[in-house]
Amino acid sequence: MTATATGTQSDRPRRFAFLTPEYPTELRGEGGVSSYVHKMAHLLASRGHDCTVFVVSREPGTLWDGPVKVVRVPRSRALPVRALTWVLRRFDPFGGYVVSQVATARLLAAALEAEHAMAPFDVVQSANLQVVGLYVRRREGRRHLVRISTSRLLYDASYSRGATVLSRVLELLDVRAQRRADVTYAPSAFLQRYFSERYGLPVKVVRPPMPTDVSTRAAPPPGLPERYLVHYGMLGRRKGSDVIAEALPLAWERAPDLRMVWAGPLRESALKRYSANWGERVDQVTYLGPLDKPVLYGVVAGAVASVLPSRMDNLPNTVIESLSLGVPVIGSDGASIDELVAHGRSGLLVPIGDAAALADAMVAVWQGRSFECVAPPDEMDPDRAVAALLEVAGVAPGTRLV
Repeated sequence: MTATATGTQSDRPRRFAFLTPEYPTELRGEGGVSSYVHKMAHLLASRGHDCTVFVVSREPGTLWDGPVKVVRVPRSRALPVRALTWVLRRFDPFGGYVVSQVATARLLAAALEAEHAMAPFDVVQSANLQVVGLYVRRREGRRHLVRISTSRLLYDASYSRGATVLSRVLELLDVRAQRRADVTYAPSAFLQRYFSERYGLPVKVVRPPMPTDVSTRAAPPPGLPERYLVHYGMLGRRKGSDVIAEALPLAWERAPDLRMVWAGPLRESALKRYSANWGERVDQVTYLGPLDKPVLYGVVAGAVASVLPSRMDNLPNTVIESLSLGVPVIGSDGASIDELVAHGRSGLLVPIGDAAALADAMVAVWQGRSFECVAPPDEMDPDRAVAALLEVAGVAPGTRLV
C-alpha cells in the first residue's frame, strides 16, 4: 500500500480504527497506551475524522466516549484456549498470558473486519502491546500502522530478570505484526534504534501530542506539605522508585527539610521495602495512591519538581504532563527521558540507577535551582502531532491511497 500526491479528494474526513489492550473506559485504563489512544482519537475526531477504538475488555458491547466509538472485545474464553493456558502455566506463569493474548488478538481482528465490512476504514493503528495487531489483514485502500510502545525484553531487563522463552516469543510475534504492517513508528528515538538495530525494521519517529486537559485541575488532597517533590505514575522498579528510595537519605543529609509526595499504584509490601531506610524521616514522604487526573494535575502543578529516574521508558506521560504544567523534571539520562528534558533548561538528567547523582539533583532543585524553559518539545503541539500522524499514515491533505 502506498500514498501518492493527488487533489482535494484526499482532504475528506478519514475513518480510523485503533486496536489497543487498554482504554480509559475499561478497568485497565491508566497506562501510556491508553492515554495516547484516548488523546489522539479525540484530537482526530475534533478535526472531523471518524474514530473507532477496539479494546480488550471484560464485557462485550459498544459504547461512546464522546465522539469516539468504543467496541469492547472480551478476552477469549474458548475451551481449547483455557486448556492450553492451564497446561503452559504449569511450566511458566507467563505461558497462559501469551496464549490468551494471541487468541484475543484474533477476536480483535474479527471485530475490526466486521466493522470494516459495514463502513471501510482508511487507517488501522495497532499497539505493539499484547500482540493486538497480529491478525490485522492487508486490504486495498486501507493502511495498517503499528505504534511501538515497548519492548518485552527491555521491560524484563528493567526488572533485573532474564527474558523467558515465552517473553521472547511474544516479542517476536510483535515484530511479525510490525513486518506485515505498512508503517511502523515509535514515539521515541530510543525505541526506534532498538527495533531498527535488533530486528532490521524500518521504524519512523512520530511524537505524541502533549495533553490538552492539564488546565482542568482540582484541588489537591488536604494535608500536603507547602513544598515538595513529586514522583507519580506506575510506581515501581522500572520507573526508578527504588532509586529514589535510596537517594532520599543521601539528600536529607544536606536538605533535611526536603519532602516528597508519591502518587500512583504501589503494593504495600513495596512501599514498606522502599521506606525501610528512611528512619524517623519516613513521615516526610506522603503516599497518596492512585488519583483522578484533575486531582493529580493539581498535585503535580504544586510541586517544586517532578522526579522520574526510569530504567526503561518510552516518552513517559508523567514527564510530558509535568513539563506541560510548567514543572521541571529530574529524570534519567536515557530511557527516552533525555528526548524530553533539556538538561539545565527544563530539568536535570542523571545516570540511570545512580542514587548519589539523583540525590545531588534533588538537593539542587530543592535549594532553588531555576530553569529557563520548562515545556514539552514543540513537535508535541497537538496540531503538529496530528499532522505528523496523518503524514505517516499516508492520508495527509494532498495524498490518496493506491
